[in-house]
Amino acid sequence: MQGEYIGRYSRNSAPRRDSALKLIAKGVVALISVALAIAMVICYLTPYISPDSMGSLTIVGIFAPIIYLGVLIMMLITIIIKRWVFAATLFAVAIIGIPHISKYYNIDFMRETEKPTDRSSFTMMSYNVRGFYNDDGERVVDEFVDYLSSRELPEILCLQEFSRDAEGVDLIDTLYRHTFGNYYTYESIEAGNVVLKTYSRYPFVKDSQGEIAGQNSGTSQWVDVVIKEKDTVRIFNNHLYTMSITEEDSEDIARGEILQDGDRVRSIVQRIADNSSIRAKHAEMLHKIIKETPYRHIVCGDFNDTPLSYVYNTLSEELDDAFVEAGSGPGCTFRPMHHVLRIDYILFSGGLEIQSYDSDHSATMSDHLPIEARFKAQTK
Repeated sequence: MQGEYIGRYSRNSAPRRDSALKLIAKGVVALISVALAIAMVICYLTPYISPDSMGSLTIVGIFAPIIYLGVLIMMLITIIIKRWVFAATLFAVAIIGIPHISKYYNIDFMRETEKPTDRSSFTMMSYNVRGFYNDDGERVVDEFVDYLSSRELPEILCLQEFSRDAEGVDLIDTLYRHTFGNYYTYESIEAGNVVLKTYSRYPFVKDSQGEIAGQNSGTSQWVDVVIKEKDTVRIFNNHLYTMSITEEDSEDIARGEILQDGDRVRSIVQRIADNSSIRAKHAEMLHKIIKETPYRHIVCGDFNDTPLSYVYNTLSEELDDAFVEAGSGPGCTFRPMHHVLRIDYILFSGGLEIQSYDSDHSATMSDHLPIEARFKAQTK
């Protein structure tokens, strides 16, 4: 009798354990699905809501590509296990994100065919050179000059975090003088010796420069350039306020080690939220100036924010994105964090036709990548 009881108990306990495990698995799937869907919706909202209102939630938009990938993976899992409500929800969230994909990764068939270049076009490059320091903390001005010399020298060069006291920095001027004869420069002080600097082979309109000069809160400058003696284009060179993510933070985030230190996580989240608000105010001021620009214009530089952000959405209003229109492959421009972040941009107004776009992923002279575009002024 006792043996029969034990046998019945053993036979009944296995199904109960299976049921419990299935219940737990369903709960985990539901929790992850709902969390990913909510996070993705927050990403979609960040471009339209001021960081002052979003607070710490602004950090979610930074990880939009990773969250979107998670949505796709979880959608496949819920389809396989036939959790149709969650699968449908994740599918709907994924569909909404399709128009944003080309802001992060551009596939050839998702954009127009690259246009042939011609003599009436001009090239421009934007590059945050980080004071000309490489990853080892060594000054690499010579390497940067060699890099420019090894390729077609951009006719307009917009540099951020340009260091005036770096040894050999005058070689850039020498290179422009040797290549083009006459050249023109304009610089704005950001914080002491660190400046924004714009080089041009084309002349500037006299007394037609300006700036939003911030002391440790972001800086913008603009110059009106007469292209090929007939077309005036206003160039906005920008370095918006930092995210305050250090190289150590980036490495620990990439390895997942940051999650072990709650105080540090809270500190990073708060820094990002506070700095997002500073960038937003700068972007709003700059946007007013951009809208009043009487010429065709290009807005470039280090925005320190992602394509799904209030800053990008504000500054790109009525402008086209050079990467979206002519880029190919990954759009990331910030080398740390496994090349996930795209925070450097070239935006352009109507009246300009983009012919090509390139970001050089082999460049290691800074923590940013140089981005370059070729434009042609359309006939009015």
